[in-house]
Amino acid sequence: MRRFTTIFLLLLSLFIGDACAYAATPAQKRARAKEIQMRKREAAKRKAEKKKAAKAKAAKRQRIKDGKPLLYVYTYNLKTQEPLPAAFVTVQELNARPNRKPKISKASDNKRSRVSKGLPEGQYWASAAKTGFFTSDTVFFRHKEDEDAVQLYLYPETRLTFTVTDSLTERPVVANIIVRNPAGRKIMQTTSDSLHATIAVLLDDRIPFYTIDATAVDYFPFHDTISNPALFTGVRMNPKEIKSFVLHNIYFATGKTHILSSSEPALNDLFRFLSIRPTQRIRIVGHTDNIGSDRSNQILSEGRCKEVRKAMIERGIRPERIEIEGRGERDPIVPNTSEDNRQMNRRVEIVLI
Repeated sequence: MRRFTTIFLLLLSLFIGDACAYAATPAQKRARAKEIQMRKREAAKRKAEKKKAAKAKAAKRQRIKDGKPLLYVYTYNLKTQEPLPAAFVTVQELNARPNRKPKISKASDNKRSRVSKGLPEGQYWASAAKTGFFTSDTVFFRHKEDEDAVQLYLYPETRLTFTVTDSLTERPVVANIIVRNPAGRKIMQTTSDSLHATIAVLLDDRIPFYTIDATAVDYFPFHDTISNPALFTGVRMNPKEIKSFVLHNIYFATGKTHILSSSEPALNDLFRFLSIRPTQRIRIVGHTDNIGSDRSNQILSEGRCKEVRKAMIERGIRPERIEIEGRGERDPIVPNTSEDNRQMNRRVEIVLI
């Protein structure tokens, strides 16, 4: 009797389990199927990772057996210390013949910024290059262990673009340009274009300053120091045979004699002109438009000339080399019939004497 009772209870439990399974909702069935699918995927992933690790381990054993341990070469931006992808890496044996093909000659990948290859044990050198960056320092190393790592650092270049123009006409000038580092070594030597006069030079912002020299037929030599590329306004060549010229880009506070800070490049140009001609004397002539009375314009023009003269004296020009003359509104170069014309008449002229 006890046996039949046990069999009955077992059959009853199976019936109840089937009934519960049958009673599951469609949402529960989908969730259960999804869970089973995720478990299968995780199992497949673990299996693939295990297979990959085993394959890598076998490849490592084979490299060691063949005497070609794996070498990794990583490339970095020296300024930011960040990985630098797509840098062209070259690795060669230390005593290889000059025409022998490098052991590694390829770009670092985008994911890890590296290249890798199994190489025989020995002494090697490595370097990297990339457009917009200075070539890395050459690294010498001995490769003997599997998965050796070499790090190469490239520093970004600063691209300086400037123009070479006539200081009076603002037209392009054909000139020979030489840029040197503090040690006097030439960084660049080129000739400016007569149509566009635009020059580009690559500088290293870790170097405190560069010097730039320009020479051209019928122009005085140009010399300047580039300590901050962002503030360099370009090469302005001063012609040898001139009697007077307008000092362009000199700005004053409205109706006042105070020189605005934006006039510094123009004042520096005038100072360079006087420095190149150490015996040249000049007369600074101020002009205004016809807005205001004759007396106020006369006073304003004289005051502005005094301020320009003061700026030159502060830079080291001897006072006896500079005269001033305020002309007020008496010598317009165009009729004062529009704001553009009046702006042209508000000018500072430099007369050679």
